[in-house]
Amino acid sequence: MTASNMSSFVGTQHRHLIPGRCSNAAGLFRKSLSAQVSRRSIAAQRHQGRNVVSAKASSTSKVTKAKEPSPQAENPTLAATAEEPAETPGRVDSGILEGGVSVALLDKAKDVEETGISSPEDYWTPLRPPPSKGEYKDQYGTLSPVPQHDGTECLKTDDTLWTHAEHFKYRWNVYKTIRQQIDENEGGMDKFTQGYKYYGLNRGEHDGKVGIWYREWAPGARAVALVGEFNNWDPQAEHWASRNNFGVWQLFLPDTAEGVAAIPHRTKIKTRLETAYGEWVERIPAWITWATQEWNEIQFNGVYYNPSKKGKPGELPAADTSYTFRYPRPERPRALRIYECHIGMSSEEPRVNSYLDFRMTMLPRIRKLGYNAIQIMALQEHAYYGSFGYHVTNFFAASSRFGTPDELKALVDEAHRLGLVVLIDIVHSHASKNTNDGINMFDGTDSMYFHGGSRGYHWMWDSRCFNYGNWETLRFLLSNARWWVDEYKFDGFRFDGVTSMMYHHHGLQMAFTGNYDEYFGMATDVEAVVYLMLMNTMIHDYFPTAITIGEDVPIAEGGVGFDYRLQMAIADKWIEILGKYRDQDWDMGNIIHTLTNRRYAEPCVGYAESHDQALVGDKTIAFWLMDKDMYDAMSLDKPSSVVTHT
Repeated sequence: MTASNMSSFVGTQHRHLIPGRCSNAAGLFRKSLSAQVSRRSIAAQRHQGRNVVSAKASSTSKVTKAKEPSPQAENPTLAATAEEPAETPGRVDSGILEGGVSVALLDKAKDVEETGISSPEDYWTPLRPPPSKGEYKDQYGTLSPVPQHDGTECLKTDDTLWTHAEHFKYRWNVYKTIRQQIDENEGGMDKFTQGYKYYGLNRGEHDGKVGIWYREWAPGARAVALVGEFNNWDPQAEHWASRNNFGVWQLFLPDTAEGVAAIPHRTKIKTRLETAYGEWVERIPAWITWATQEWNEIQFNGVYYNPSKKGKPGELPAADTSYTFRYPRPERPRALRIYECHIGMSSEEPRVNSYLDFRMTMLPRIRKLGYNAIQIMALQEHAYYGSFGYHVTNFFAASSRFGTPDELKALVDEAHRLGLVVLIDIVHSHASKNTNDGINMFDGTDSMYFHGGSRGYHWMWDSRCFNYGNWETLRFLLSNARWWVDEYKFDGFRFDGVTSMMYHHHGLQMAFTGNYDEYFGMATDVEAVVYLMLMNTMIHDYFPTAITIGEDVPIAEGGVGFDYRLQMAIADKWIEILGKYRDQDWDMGNIIHTLTNRRYAEPCVGYAESHDQALVGDKTIAFWLMDKDMYDAMSLDKPSSVVTHT
């Protein structure tokens, strides 16, 4: 599948969607050039363009959504630009042309000089200038205090929720208690959510020596050693870890006298441990930042990834060079225009694409199409490629199928230069049950990061379910969410499988009718809800421009805290219409109801299509429209057939 066949969708913060009232920015731009409008005219159009929330997408995915205009006085600036000019463009053109000067060149030079706009994409998604000092570094926000209310603030906008006030009070009390415990026992949220600086493999010091620390939480293990190419997979005395009272194993490997690291960069490693049942197993460290699979091997290996040199800002990384970010994050868009993509599928060639190729070929194309954000399908490492990234095995590792961690950073930085917000699908709703490559049964026990017994298994997805009430699971997942935003400069997430997280029944065989008893009661997994509250608090406070897509209302009002609710019904509606009805049988009232069916003032992301429809059990909109004719009726060297849907 080529990248043009991937999905696109649009997010809007407006309460109403009015089909047919959306302008095309590219068209506005070209019109402004041909009419030789002044800076004031372009500024007026830019003001008007802020109400536009849809872009001309690829031929496979189009959505039209716009803000409902409110009654107001006519904009005097816009009205002035619409008045008949004293000199018509034709007269001006004639005079200049007689002098032998190209009007088109003059117009373009004037527009670029005065507005910075040289193409339609400059209008939609302005380029980001690099900071004056060269390297970009995040300026972190501060953690907000817990609001002093009982968790029922969000009920004030919906009186019918008061029947479930006790539920809101209960989960708010759990949230406040955990916040307090983190402050008292972990040194605060900032330290608690940066577990990746302590666990896994990190450079550090011990007894005045510089070297590598390895730490792993494995409470059920009897013994733990670090093995790999650095010791020929044969652990010596110094490669065995010691255990503390909390089940954390650690060891320190000092550098050589010449200052060479004990574990070379980009070499394979694994954890060898004895389980509580006396079995010896090998696992990939749970906090590993890169895992690879050799072409002639089935299993993955952890890789110690720590380049010795720091690259110049914006310079593509070499094998031993880390990437240094250059461009600041884009400003948070008033309305998202999101292009969903999959790195591996984005090439037109029959191969798995790379981060660098996507950076070079796809990012400019996406920007040119009018989008201001990309959503990359799950990037966390996954041993089973057919899962599209949603059966995660290594949560802190960027998928090695597409390149190195630093090459992914180069992709994100280039997207920021182009003014594109970069979101990723993050999977915290479940994990792969793969024990050889993942974290399932890491120390030999059935639980550890997960619920034990049947509650720990998702029967539909054939995967493991996290225990969000476990302290180390909270540390692991909160740190993981922060890792992707902090280390890779991603601008936010679409949380996968939120419904599965929030309810004990995972939303399976459950027809939600709108009755609040279905949402707030014994079926709710309060521990999962509180985890989402903690995650949204942390991400939004430390990274104020971050965007999270899931469900519910702000934390300050007692909600879960997502910025947008994912309105899946819209994408499902288009598939239903294309599959069941002829064009003339479309029910416009039903379509409009689906587009506007949301709670009061609820920001939503509305898909045209997504991977859930296009790749999982269904077809893309393009295939619904063209079907088999896509393969043999689109050639340039023979007549094209007229494709109709009957």
